[in-house]
Amino acid sequence: MNKLLRPIPYPVGSASRRLAIARIMRNSNRPYRDAVTLVSAVNHRARNTPSRGEKCAAMTRQGTACQCKALSNGRCKLHGGLSTGPKTNEGKLVSTANLPY
Repeated sequence: MNKLLRPIPYPVGSASRRLAIARIMRNSNRPYRDAVTLVSAVNHRARNTPSRGEKCAAMTRQGTACQCKALSNGRCKLHGGLSTGPKTNEGKLVSTANLPY
């Protein structure tokens, strides 16, 4: 998984980046610094989100790369993608105590 080669929507110095910054400043009356921060956040998300069909970055016990489809964090559901929730009674009590009412 090579994150550095992933395309980003607004490369630094490009016309599309300048237009996006100008559009944000014009439509929301934000200062330049905030508009640049928003555009940078979009680029960061695009750089770190796995592309469609990308494989999990984990290694199996055999030393080969996992062949499962990656979720948004770059790992598959078997290697840290989804939480299975609390298993013990103590953990279940803690999670129910943290629910918003």
